[in-house]
Amino acid sequence: MITQEIVPISFTQSAQEQIRAIIEDKKLPEFYGLRVGLKGAACGASFLLGFDTRTDHDDQFTVANIPVYVDRRHLMYVIGLTIDFDAQGEGFVFQPKA
Repeated sequence: MITQEIVPISFTQSAQEQIRAIIEDKKLPEFYGLRVGLKGAACGASFLLGFDTRTDHDDQFTVANIPVYVDRRHLMYVIGLTIDFDAQGEGFVFQPKA
């Protein structure tokens, strides 16, 4: 039997490069990962992004060799999310699945 892990989010090439640059510049320990989640509730919710350690409430994924932590309560909201990086001033841009 073959099992396949479904990865709920993806990064554009520019987002991958920026995330790796931050990890290197900040000299983050190996046990830190990129936390993707939500802040707020319902229609007023916004996506959040930061570096953190894993908790008991997290699912862990590896996206482009980057460890990603998502709180299980947020997982259904980030499925299909693409994270991009706009170097012209917007920073990280979240593109939810349509």
